[in-house]
Amino acid sequence: MNSDTPPVVTPVAVPPGVVPPSGVTAPGIASASQRRGRSTLAYVIVAAALVLAAVTLNTTVLSMRLSFQKLPVPPAHPLKMISAELGPWLQVSVDRALNPDFEHELGASQYLFRNYVDTRLLSAKDRDALENATIEQREKIQANMGPMNPRATIRFALTYYTGSVDTVPHVPDRCYAADGFKPDTWQVVNWAILPRKDEADRHVDVRLIQFVDQIDSRHARPRQVSYFFQVNGAYENDPIFGVRKRLQNLFERKAYFAKIELVTDLPTTDEAQDVMKDFLKNAMPEIERVLPDWSKVNK
Repeated sequence: MNSDTPPVVTPVAVPPGVVPPSGVTAPGIASASQRRGRSTLAYVIVAAALVLAAVTLNTTVLSMRLSFQKLPVPPAHPLKMISAELGPWLQVSVDRALNPDFEHELGASQYLFRNYVDTRLLSAKDRDALENATIEQREKIQANMGPMNPRATIRFALTYYTGSVDTVPHVPDRCYAADGFKPDTWQVVNWAILPRKDEADRHVDVRLIQFVDQIDSRHARPRQVSYFFQVNGAYENDPIFGVRKRLQNLFERKAYFAKIELVTDLPTTDEAQDVMKDFLKNAMPEIERVLPDWSKVNK
């Protein structure tokens, strides 16, 4: 054999479970040091990739000023600052705090629930009695008047939420159904109710639902319910594709929304629309006064 020819090394076959002698490596089996080296390299690569991803994400968030969490926005004024007199509509209920369990279910700590009456539809005697009474006295006077013209009475609710990107937790579609009422008709209507000079800016889309009572023993009248939202300065009627979509805007650091809801016991939606629009035309200047001015908040 030529001395310059390298010797041929024949791999040693090692039976399963047998440790190779020192210096001998079984074919296809890496040494412990090789395995440790490969594991260390894989760990370093993964760690570097995670660090790079985190740095890239943080840089993107900072450079684009993205906000995954929202800062709370307080109302411009306490909700109870809404006037007890809204044009011809007069408050006849006392502002009360909810039971803690109901408040938890509502998902809000800032809210307003009131009854108003249209003094234009009252007798002169009843109108004088209410107008010259305190809020507490008005509540008692109304209770003693007996059943009033349902066209003269409206229930108003304003609930305020802030600092969250969750969807609306409390809407009539679900709540009335849980109380034994079934939606009979459902529609989105467009009402000119905002205090704007430009006619094009006065309109708001509102959800209007007629509920019928499914519990025979109550013999309740149909309930006409309308609601819509102000969210970050804009008006929406859809709690998911309107409110939640706006709240999840990553370019806005702050967030709030308010639900405006009306209820009447009128028999038809046409009658309810007339009454609700009249009330809101008088109420919206006050509602907008207590809600945030988004142009100032978002500076």
